[in-house]
Amino acid sequence: MTLRLRNLLVIGVLCTVFFPLIFPLIAPTFKSGNIANQAIVTSPQQSSLDSGNTHSSKSIITQRAPMSAPSPITNYTITASLQDTNHIVTGQTNITYVNHADVAFSELYFHLYPNAFLPDGRMEIFAVLYSSQQLDYTISGIDDTILEVDLVGGFGPGLLSPGGIVTLTLDWQVEVPYSQDRFGWFNRTDPFEFLGYNLGNWHPIVAVYDDRGWDTKPYSHMGESFYSDVATYNVTITVPDDYIIAATGELQAVIPGTSTQDWHFLTGPVRDFTWCASPDFETDSILAQGVNVTSYFVAAHSSGGARVLEVAEQCLEIFGALFGPYPWESLAIVEADIWAGGMEYPQLVMIGLPLYPNPSGISSLAYVTAHEIGHEWIPFTVGTDSYAEPWIDEGFASFTEYAWVEYVYGSETRAQYRQVDLNRYWQYVEAEGDKILNKSMDYWQTSDWYAYGRIVYAKAALVYDMLRHQLGNQTFYDAWNYIYAEAIHQNLRTHSLQELFEEATSESLDWFFDRWVHNNGVVTLSIGAYSIQANASGWSINFQIQQHQLPTVRLRVPIRINFGAQIIELWVWINPQPLTTHTIFVSAFPLQLELDPNRLLLCQYHYDKVMFFFAPGSPIPLAIGGAVGAAVIIAAVVIYRKRRSS
Repeated sequence: MTLRLRNLLVIGVLCTVFFPLIFPLIAPTFKSGNIANQAIVTSPQQSSLDSGNTHSSKSIITQRAPMSAPSPITNYTITASLQDTNHIVTGQTNITYVNHADVAFSELYFHLYPNAFLPDGRMEIFAVLYSSQQLDYTISGIDDTILEVDLVGGFGPGLLSPGGIVTLTLDWQVEVPYSQDRFGWFNRTDPFEFLGYNLGNWHPIVAVYDDRGWDTKPYSHMGESFYSDVATYNVTITVPDDYIIAATGELQAVIPGTSTQDWHFLTGPVRDFTWCASPDFETDSILAQGVNVTSYFVAAHSSGGARVLEVAEQCLEIFGALFGPYPWESLAIVEADIWAGGMEYPQLVMIGLPLYPNPSGISSLAYVTAHEIGHEWIPFTVGTDSYAEPWIDEGFASFTEYAWVEYVYGSETRAQYRQVDLNRYWQYVEAEGDKILNKSMDYWQTSDWYAYGRIVYAKAALVYDMLRHQLGNQTFYDAWNYIYAEAIHQNLRTHSLQELFEEATSESLDWFFDRWVHNNGVVTLSIGAYSIQANASGWSINFQIQQHQLPTVRLRVPIRINFGAQIIELWVWINPQPLTTHTIFVSAFPLQLELDPNRLLLCQYHYDKVMFFFAPGSPIPLAIGGAVGAAVIIAAVVIYRKRRSS
């Protein structure tokens, strides 16, 4: 036998014997890491990474909400008159205020939001009366937006004790600015005529008193700053006789006068009263989930006017089931010439005129309508401080867009829709770094629109969605129904929202809120060491998930195991340690393991997938070594025989 043939035989033996022994030496080895869990999967099967992310995840069953509210409740009786020749609203407010705090008041504070539009818009207070006697008052705050009424001096009623009630009369006048805004008037002539008034935050409204004292925060043009308690409203508005009014509450009557009409509205417990008026409104209405929904639009946009009714009908059904039933009898959707896409108020949402020409599908008109309707749940049914903590309501409303898309268009479309927010968020993080979610408008107004939109809207919605995955679909929505029932007509802050989630789920959520709401920075994960071992019933997959950031976090991480023709998808916990070790038992040999394949977490990944062909403990190296070795030996024998025969 020649030297070359002997070499072939030696190589064949070495491949057969040593290849499966040498390969594990170059594979990753396990370091010490705390064990999180061991999962048993008896057989590979097709499954969903989020078993709740389907149409059947939460059945759509709606019911009317209870109308519970503080009793007795503050009441506003307002008479107002619009003069469209000089764009002035004159008014008188009789407010019967109930002190629901546990301290006595020597003064009451009101917001005068129209003064934020100086010099073009303003509010003048002519008198503040108690029993027909003038009270002392001062106007202060940023842009003169705070009215402080003295209750103890002069002709005042004296200290207002806890549970006490006082009735005051305010005479006032508002100059409405020419502005494409939630407060303003407009007059388009091309390509169609559209004259209208948007009267958001237009009357003196009493401030909230909470554990921080009186809320005297300023008006925010960039976001919302409208923090208010629930009250009932009895409002009569006089307008020219060719005007149509859309408003909060239920229309009681339209009483004709001489070239004018009086529109009379009553409300249940609501956080404010808002109205829009125009001589150019067309209307269309439907009854959806027992709610009278009316669309107000210009004739040129009748298709858009009809489309928002379709979206409203879907939202009332979907949101009512997922979060809690819509509590009021009516909802107005108003086409408005505003610079923003939309604006929310109790029982009334304004939708920007530029969105109406493209009404079909998941258009801006449709998803903005869904977003603004989502606000009816937060911050209007369940209240929040939208100046101090805007993430709660804007993130929630953005999340309701996901829910609307999912139940109307399916879970795959939902994932694509969510991906847009995910891209916007990561683009911002790459350019500017991450931002803490729970910041006030004081902070965002010193930043920029870019940060506000990417964090308060996109990141907040994604954080809500991540909490849904952490808790599980059913648990998450059951918790929202619990929050709704417990906090209807109350005001929540971030800490009380967390407390209600914890009550509903019977678990502490510090690990989630501390990291994703109160802190910032990117969590980065990777697969560390891994191996596979045969056992009596199949295979055990051993792997580690490594965290690269400080501090480390506790988190539930989705993984996908690919068996070729089939896959399994499940969740594993990582502990707040650099390494967490997992063992998963399966009945068939797996091909690949991948972390978070659908990017459901706000995490980045260094090394997110591994192949098990050559993992330590895999039979593949042995098979390959044996096959190669056998082939080399056979080749050597064949060559040797040919040479002998010749």
